[in-house]
Amino acid sequence: MDSYIWDIENPNKPELALKPVSPLVCLEYNPKDPHILVGGCYNGQLGFWDTRKGSHPVEMTAIESSHRDPIYKTIFLQSKTGTECFSTSTDGQVLWWDIRKMGEPTESLLLCPNVKKDPRPQGGVSLEYEPTMPTKFMVGTEQGSVLSCNRKAKSPSEKIVCSFSQHYGPVYAVQRNPFFPKNFLTIGDWTARIWSEDLRESSIMWTKQHMSYMTDGCWSPVRPAVFFTTKMDGTLDVWDYLFKQNDPNT
Repeated sequence: MDSYIWDIENPNKPELALKPVSPLVCLEYNPKDPHILVGGCYNGQLGFWDTRKGSHPVEMTAIESSHRDPIYKTIFLQSKTGTECFSTSTDGQVLWWDIRKMGEPTESLLLCPNVKKDPRPQGGVSLEYEPTMPTKFMVGTEQGSVLSCNRKAKSPSEKIVCSFSQHYGPVYAVQRNPFFPKNFLTIGDWTARIWSEDLRESSIMWTKQHMSYMTDGCWSPVRPAVFFTTKMDGTLDVWDYLFKQNDPNT
């Protein structure tokens, strides 16, 4: 049940044990306040912690207005107050919250990219949010697609701007390149793919099909062409596509 906060200088004992009402699936620090964390639980509730106030959550969302499946990702938004965040779950919803009043979400979006063809929502498993584009966000889904969304669109159907689909399994990670935000990395099934927002039909680069399922990935914060991927067999690969495209460097 417990989750831990560690000081890397002291690997023997955690600084603090977080004690949620249901096991945590994801946890995120507030970029504006190092004492505040928000976490998504297995039962669909969202909670926030203030490390100055101890191990138990300061407040949890009400069960009746929370997600109905585990929350797989939550991210703090760029806001004046620093108290706004959003979350996604395999129940097919994106919910926005203000941790000052967690009784109900401030906004919601059902992940139905094409309601006429298929009214069933797609389950969300990963989120991407770039603070320099405060109204835009991306959702990686269980069904293998990445939905590019605009929160400020007038109607729910217009909020899902477009869909990028080439993965055969859940998209476990999606991240914009820190230097070229129009390009983004996705991790799903046995491959990592790099996309351009301007080209929706296909990814522009992809790794070979690995023997092991891929679990996560991210860009290097200092080198534009370097990214990292992890696989189910316990390995971490480092890629530099300016140096070599077919295989990882290490």
